[in-house]
Amino acid sequence: MKVLVIGAGVGGMAAALSLLAAGHEVEVFEQGEKLRAAGNGVILWPNGTGILADLGVSLDDLGTRMDSLQIRAKDGKPLFWFQAGKIADKLGAPCMLVPRGDLVARMAGMLPEGCLRLGKRCTGLKTGGTSPVVASFDDGTEAEGDVLLGADGHRSIVRRELMGERPASYTGWATWHGITPSPEGLVPDHRVQTFVGNRALCALHPVGNGLVHWAFETPWSDGEVAPPPVDDRAPEPDVVPSPVVRLKERFGDWTGPVPELLATITDDDISVFPHIIHDVPENWGRGPVSLLGDAVHVVPPRVAMGVNQALEDAWVLGRTLTDNGDHEAQLRGYEKVRQRRVRKVQARAQGAERENPVLPIFVLLARNGIPLTWKMKLDIKQGSNFLNDDVPAAR
Repeated sequence: MKVLVIGAGVGGMAAALSLLAAGHEVEVFEQGEKLRAAGNGVILWPNGTGILADLGVSLDDLGTRMDSLQIRAKDGKPLFWFQAGKIADKLGAPCMLVPRGDLVARMAGMLPEGCLRLGKRCTGLKTGGTSPVVASFDDGTEAEGDVLLGADGHRSIVRRELMGERPASYTGWATWHGITPSPEGLVPDHRVQTFVGNRALCALHPVGNGLVHWAFETPWSDGEVAPPPVDDRAPEPDVVPSPVVRLKERFGDWTGPVPELLATITDDDISVFPHIIHDVPENWGRGPVSLLGDAVHVVPPRVAMGVNQALEDAWVLGRTLTDNGDHEAQLRGYEKVRQRRVRKVQARAQGAERENPVLPIFVLLARNGIPLTWKMKLDIKQGSNFLNDDVPAAR
């Protein structure tokens, strides 16, 4: 069976490796002339690292291990914490912090020669002809396959071809983030630190090699190129404000190491990622075509599950598509078993995006914060097909 994969992010690469391991012929098409080396740092939970190990992707010398995560108020008061090391022990695989671009590059290096086609922007697809599916590209070429998978992100062309214009919805938040060298001692090597305040959040993730991924979340309106002022009644400035200046206005008086980190970054270090979410459709494929990752179930970064969910899609596909049987029925089976897991994760994400959650009094009174190790382990397992060996019946 020949599978066409549109998009060469984490999900597309993982799907290619999973399907190649199952014995299929695979071609991956990426619109960029080169793979994106930049990007954010991502948290890989035990389902994500377990799937990567299953695919033969080594994480040696890539990123760093995560042993704990702490959530504090902006004044430093402990609110919640969990021990990622204990979760890893219980679920059988480590929690890792890695740069997204490095992970994609490592997977790309495992593909056979000629499998990855760069500079190929998909413009449409056709089904029902002499070949089960044909993808068209902006250079006038076409590719034929038995199955096509859209892994082309939240602006997915494949999704549009299947469902029409059903864009993702903005949640009203954005992340201003980047990866920069960490001053020595500023960020612990194996701990994620998150700080929350009124209408704002800051997260610091070490990602190995002396680098830190930092993320500042603020309210956001479509078109904004800098974080909004702390006083939203302030008049619009005559010139475009500096993102760093705006971040310092909002976060500069927070507990350390937030101000110290802000002193090290520049406007050129910052990228903005508006938070978006898809309604997970009842049917996310048709005929020999299906979707995976952000193309169908983009998850806001607040719950740090998006990459892991794309890896889950890839793993299930590799165990569902076979040369024998009905390929279309197999794709519908994949979609069905992933839907129930994805919806659990999206429900958590939507709850986490609430602007001003009211903390229970026992959280505010707890001197050392509330342990959530058990809950995080449960959330990871409930959202995972891999950890539950949950795959469709053979078709």
